Amino acid sequence: MNAKKMRAGDKFIKLFNELESKLRQKIKVDDYITFHRMVEIVAEKDYVVRRNQRKLQKLANLRNAIVHDTEYPYKIIADPRDETLDILKNLLETITNPPKLIPKFQNSQLRIFELNESLISCLKFMDEYDFSQVVVAEFDKYRILSSEGIIGWLRSSKNVGLVDIENASIGDALPFEDIEECGYLSRNDPIELAIELFEKTIQKGIARLNAILITHSGKPTEKPLGIITPWDLMGIENPA
Repeated sequence: MNAKKMRAGDKFIKLFNELESKLRQKIKVDDYITFHRMVEIVAEKDYVVRRNQRKLQKLANLRNAIVHDTEYPYKIIADPRDETLDILKNLLETITNPPKLIPKFQNSQLRIFELNESLISCLKFMDEYDFSQVVVAEFDKYRILSSEGIIGWLRSSKNVGLVDIENASIGDALPFEDIEECGYLSRNDPIELAIELFEKTIQKGIARLNAILITHSGKPTEKPLGIITPWDLMGIENPA
């Protein structure tokens, strides 16, 4: 069939077959398995597939409706809309070449504070750039200090009558920061993993994850290459 006259349904089946081939390359199973089962297996280790699992299953249902019809391929009972084709194209691209955290969230001018710096300078910086947290070098590792941690320090100091914000250092407030509010990922991790990590902390009911520091291999002892907050991911599609 001439590509210029290819029906939307034919384009859909062609793209879906490419997608199925990519997924089969990710597993080693000798026996035949259904597409639905294949997605379940791949999703166990692949963050991108796991977050798009429901969408993949819906697309598979549409594929089945088309190819299992008695009049296919001469007649297509349900020609997918352009919107559906775009979704399939994006999924194929994302699964084939998952967008990495770096360079998307790389920040070569990331401000890193020291423990002995004044808390006032930190607060001014947060106010100037409308940040809710900053990166702090704590001896041999890097952490974040958030507005919640600073409030915790203020509350504790007030209770014992020792509030002296003018002379306070970042090191005074950092112990009041919950260490579970900072995550770490490597530069080559997919963006989907960051989204999943933020979602999991909410689902488990633990302290909300404020930020993720991106380092070369995901270790807290490595200098951060960038930082991600939930707000940074709001513009990225949340798969249904």
